[in-house]
Amino acid sequence: MAIAWGSDRRVFDVGEAPKAQPSGSNRRVSKRPSLAEVRPQSARLYPADGCVSVTTERDLQALEPLWRELHSEASDASPFRSWDFTVEWLRHFVLGRAGDATGRFEIVLAFDAHCRLIGAAAMFEERSFGSDALGLLLQPFGRSRSFETMTDEPIVLLRRGQEEKAAQALAQHIVARVATVGWDLAVVPGAPQLDASGKRSVAWPRPLDSVQVTRPVAGILSLDLPRRWEAFTAGLSKSMRDNIAYYPRRLTREMGKWTIRTARSPSEIALATEHLIDLHNCRSRAATGVAHRSHIASARQASFLRSWFARAAIRSEISIISVEVGGEVAAAQAFVEMPGCIAVYYSGFDERYHRYSPLTIITAHLIRSAIERGVRRLEFPPGPTAWKSRWGATGAAMNDEVSIYATRLPALLRGVSRRLRLQWQFSMARLAPA
Repeated sequence: MAIAWGSDRRVFDVGEAPKAQPSGSNRRVSKRPSLAEVRPQSARLYPADGCVSVTTERDLQALEPLWRELHSEASDASPFRSWDFTVEWLRHFVLGRAGDATGRFEIVLAFDAHCRLIGAAAMFEERSFGSDALGLLLQPFGRSRSFETMTDEPIVLLRRGQEEKAAQALAQHIVARVATVGWDLAVVPGAPQLDASGKRSVAWPRPLDSVQVTRPVAGILSLDLPRRWEAFTAGLSKSMRDNIAYYPRRLTREMGKWTIRTARSPSEIALATEHLIDLHNCRSRAATGVAHRSHIASARQASFLRSWFARAAIRSEISIISVEVGGEVAAAQAFVEMPGCIAVYYSGFDERYHRYSPLTIITAHLIRSAIERGVRRLEFPPGPTAWKSRWGATGAAMNDEVSIYATRLPALLRGVSRRLRLQWQFSMARLAPA
């Protein structure tokens, strides 16, 4: 499948990253499409004040400039909702039929009265428990019941200032599609909760062929960075300040000379990605420290990471920081970058260096350099854990999520079957030996 990359309309296969610019080139690859470039196309192809569903690879081709422009103006933008991440996620997990994915997708676009894109939600179809007999689910990209998704964020974009309108339009469009397509359940990410009230609501659209449940879900954990490193460390606990100073000294004392390296160029990222994958899996097998499962255990997941990082490196949106001891990579961690913000991503280390806490060394180095570069926010994956709170990330953003349940009799019967299946699995898990 061909995708038009940016305003120069050069065509690449969906699995191929754009080529790096020649050395010394001043051309900015990550040029943001202007509204002048985007609006004429949307006016010709898309409705005013309405929604459309994109369900074929051919129709997907025209979306890149629209998606990039919306991403640049969205209140909920993140590196994990970028065009490059979305396209690679589609290719590897949806079209690749990972887990219980059927291979079908539904990308819903919401437009205002001026044919301007104000909302986009990327979703895919998944078999419940791997069986058509137990119903079909429509899930947002970035979430699954049957495979590792490589992110904890659903892929949805809402234009700043029009979040509520865009979210409602996307949800109502899917409500109308549930009965037509035959999904038993469709999950649509909604707007941010400004008051973090945590309220849950139920609505019965007409005709009465579905029920709509809106519930709050926790999003990313955000850490605001001050303008000086000393101000940041002053806000940490005494034990954390001591650790930041202690572990580098201990590593030097016991292992001698060591180096921190930052990979940024496409060639550097390609090599560092292989180290990261190996070390991430080493960490999951480690017998010391907190147990971690591997998120990059399969060839498909590794291929996704390589492809996405290759795209991101060309746009200077990825860095991999490593600690090298005696010429050997002891630990590595990936960080995804966007203007004014850096997101923490996967990491790994060799178990032999566990006692030196190399990831603490890497994160401290990243935060210090980020502050010096004027970065004002660090983002951690959703879910509170001790290692995030130690760095000061405690408050999670709350977002609405709309679950649309079909109420036709066959769908209700399949829902009962799914519930019984879940209860049986839960009972078996409790009976299993520890």
